[in-house]
Amino acid sequence: MNESEMNLSEDLFSIDGDATRPHRQVMAYDQLLACVTALMQSCEGCEKVSVVGVTALDKPDTGGCNWSFTLVLDTAGVAAEVYGFAYAQVIGMARGSWNLK
Repeated sequence: MNESEMNLSEDLFSIDGDATRPHRQVMAYDQLLACVTALMQSCEGCEKVSVVGVTALDKPDTGGCNWSFTLVLDTAGVAAEVYGFAYAQVIGMARGSWNLK
């Protein structure tokens, strides 16, 4: 194995480096709100729920995401039992996929 192959295999199996972190699409605040809103609205019963705010973190968390788990919602009268379930489905996927500019 030559040196470049060794470095590549070290990068692939590194547990401390960025190689283990998922690649996140970086987007503007308004775009993030629109994307998370679209995910929420794709859930049954949440077609009118909108995400109106997220909180940016000072630095990325240990998973690499730079915005918090807290979403500010306009629930449009949807029951908490309904949008709460959708929130639980959406937040992990959204935080693993997108970062704020």
